[in-house]
Amino acid sequence: MTHFYVKPENIEKTTFTITDMDEQLHYIYNVRRFKLNDEIMIFDGIGNSYKAKINYINKNLIMGNILSSSYKIPWFIVKLYVSISKTNRFEWLIEKCVEIGVSEIILISAKRSTNIIFSKNKLKRYKKIAITASSQCRRNDIVKINESTDFKSACENAIIEKNLISILLWENENNSENKTFVNNIFKEKLKYNGINIFIGPEGGFENEEIEFAKSLGIQTVTLGENILRVETAAIVATALTLNYSRIFK
Repeated sequence: MTHFYVKPENIEKTTFTITDMDEQLHYIYNVRRFKLNDEIMIFDGIGNSYKAKINYINKNLIMGNILSSSYKIPWFIVKLYVSISKTNRFEWLIEKCVEIGVSEIILISAKRSTNIIFSKNKLKRYKKIAITASSQCRRNDIVKINESTDFKSACENAIIEKNLISILLWENENNSENKTFVNNIFKEKLKYNGINIFIGPEGGFENEEIEFAKSLGIQTVTLGENILRVETAAIVATALTLNYSRIFK
């Protein structure tokens, strides 16, 4: 059953409220046509999911009682630092990253990044896509999407988090004598509770950016011989990372 996002402030210990200020109301009332006494699944975006029962409903307001609740958030944190790609592909990336388990997406501006105008409205749309995807795949949390930052600042912010390992996908890593694959990061018992994954723009990071990341201790890795699109690399790297994190948990 699809569950619907309700803002945390609209959920009490035993009741919930959805008003005409919430986009979910139209979908619940007009599209899914929920009725009085129907049971419904809702979530607050911060880890809590609720089974509830509707006791009042019209086109402007839905109210109900909480029947039971559960709490679940990802145990292994994946933060994706990704260069902005073409808008429609980036929106697809957000949706799929939500489905497979990314916790946070940080937009980065590298030297070869596509020159896309970034606005508050665009960020709002990205967050809406994340909410819809969480609802569809029944995640209790919502992927956090941050405003764009420059590459060097992103690297400096990432290494502050000592409980997260940081890797950077680099196509030329495949040509090095001692090339590192994603699975090499998890050879020993897992020492971290999360990972920062840096993915460059089409054309990749420039050598200066690679050297800067390495100087901070960020590990360059390869996904293999083929050159992947930004969104493909994001999905592959995340899936591999989550797989190995479970094996070595």
